[in-house]
Amino acid sequence: MEVVRMSWLAKTLQVVDSSDPSLLGLEGTVLKETKNMIVLRSNAGDKMVSKSAIKFTIDDSEAIDGQGVKQRPENRIHMNWRMN
Repeated sequence: MEVVRMSWLAKTLQVVDSSDPSLLGLEGTVLKETKNMIVLRSNAGDKMVSKSAIKFTIDDSEAIDGQGVKQRPENRIHMNWRMN
């Protein structure tokens, strides 16, 4: 199953590219996801990250552009995706 169609709660997220240099390399466990934000628990504490500012991987998957997945998680899981 494609990572975009799965729930990301309790999965490991790693930021691989960002418009904010302080977020590069950030890694943690997804605690909560909203339409525009992801809450991560990392060694440095809980961090709220804007989806539109990052590209990330979930459990070492392909890179996902956060701007392209700005939907509520319940809507994102049930959408038909074209990955190209």
